[in-house]
Amino acid sequence: MARALLVRVAFPGGVYRGGELGQPEELPSPARVHAAFVSAAGGGPAARTDSRVLVASEADREAVAWLESHPPLGLIAPAVKQVSYAAVRHRVRLAVDVKGTHDLHRDETSFEPFSAMAGPVVFAWPLPDPVVRERLAALATEITHVGRADSTAVVAVIEGEFDASQPGALTLAAGRGPGQVLRVAQPGRFDALVDAHRRSTRLAGARHGAGLKSKQARDEPVAGAADRATALCRFEIQAPVGNWPYEQLWEVPFESRWPARSMEIDRRVATAVSVHRALVAAIGDDVPSFVTGRDGEGPLIGTGHLTIQFARAAPGEELKLWLGIPPDVPAADRAELLTALESGPVVRVGRRLIRLGAPQRIGSALDCWPQSEAAWATEVPLVLDAPGTPRHGPWTLDDAVVCSVGYAMRGPLERSGLPWGNGWEFRGTLVRHLRERGVHARAFRVTGPASRYVHRGREGDLLVAAHAVVRLGELDPGGRGLLALGRARHLGGGLLRPLAGGA
Repeated sequence: MARALLVRVAFPGGVYRGGELGQPEELPSPARVHAAFVSAAGGGPAARTDSRVLVASEADREAVAWLESHPPLGLIAPAVKQVSYAAVRHRVRLAVDVKGTHDLHRDETSFEPFSAMAGPVVFAWPLPDPVVRERLAALATEITHVGRADSTAVVAVIEGEFDASQPGALTLAAGRGPGQVLRVAQPGRFDALVDAHRRSTRLAGARHGAGLKSKQARDEPVAGAADRATALCRFEIQAPVGNWPYEQLWEVPFESRWPARSMEIDRRVATAVSVHRALVAAIGDDVPSFVTGRDGEGPLIGTGHLTIQFARAAPGEELKLWLGIPPDVPAADRAELLTALESGPVVRVGRRLIRLGAPQRIGSALDCWPQSEAAWATEVPLVLDAPGTPRHGPWTLDDAVVCSVGYAMRGPLERSGLPWGNGWEFRGTLVRHLRERGVHARAFRVTGPASRYVHRGREGDLLVAAHAVVRLGELDPGGRGLLALGRARHLGGGLLRPLAGGA
């Protein structure tokens, strides 16, 4: 927690109205709050006149300009629900000319959408000196609305603690990722708003008078400061460091049964590849990197990979299609995948076409199996990530499976501080690190072509398929999570399920 300047914005009617470029805002942005302070400074009791226009005093200008020069720490948002109307508002205007002729004309406009809020929004800035804090606190009492003129607000400024871990807290973040994108005032925003006000005042003053041809004058839109001296910034939830490669499990329904041959163990990878192609085709252009699987050298550069698996959560149940969503996938990328599923992508499996649907269940990837066990077993064989043997030192099939566990858990391991590398020296270090954390494996070589259990391999690659029993030790958060091993772990291969009895 940090001491901060807290700006508490409460909406007495429980409703916030604001929008940009015709789109409604879910939350008021820091730039909206800054504009409210500018308005209060220019229209409050301390303001002075300048060419028939009220302007802020120097003390108030400096206090509000301080908000521009210091980016906010974050905000605490209440539960919000956006509401919009399908109805149209009709406005009838009546004008009478000099001959007494009545003229009726009608305006049709849509009702403005709004956000229903369960409580106040609290914005946090770094703690300023007492003079700035006192001036901002005084200006806050003069603020009547935030956003539209009918979005009445009660604003208070206090000194307090900003706890980034509390529910609803969003902190300023760099780069691309999940969260809220909000506009933040930059140095020069105060002058931009004042200049826009002066121009609109001169324009309005020049056009006062009778309406055209004695008709009632229409509303004249006034140009504002738009987005001058502002920047779009991302605010995100400070979630605890993830210890699992997947965050969500999407259970995807399908219209008809999969062909029996496609669901046999040696065909699961090929069928998952067909599902992946259908998803990519449904998304079309600009497929998110977590779907394509091409996101650089690993999870810390991108967001990890989507996994496509077929599984029965319990014996006797129907086979289900699971999509594992990695953590930190931007909301827009998840929305693209969801939209693609809602469009009903068609999967070609042999001569049969199977249509997918929107997820019928979205849950935690840590809670996909009905029972929790200490040991796991592969349902589909894994193709080892590191087959062969090093030039120096021992390397067993069990070591290779433990190494594959490390590759599957790369994201959590890197986030915990393990530096990543390559080559046999690093693989040996990785296996020793995992064994120290309680990871153990027993592997059983699978006879027959290993190419059935992998999607793609380079010419000359050594492909080794194996079944395995695995204990994840400290890496296991509960024994019920979605996890797969091996080179096809994102496309139907190497699925692990809890082993009954924990053998």
